[in-house]
Amino acid sequence: SANDATEEELIAALEAAGVEPAAQWADEIIEYRPHEAGFAKLSEELAKYNPSPETLEKILSVLEP
Repeated sequence: SANDATEEELIAALEAAGVEPAAQWADEIIEYRPHEAGFAKLSEELAKYNPSPETLEKILSVLEP
């Protein structure tokens, strides 16, 4: 879960999805906890860092609320 996963678990999931730099994105996911279903707020927060649409899609694809 995006709310309960450790940093290491998030990094592993992001790396498996091909997201780089996985550690940076994992830190951002943790920073913006707690997350609600749909991840609308998280999407807005991550957009501040200008990820490509493909990167944002990959990040969100590995997360569960």
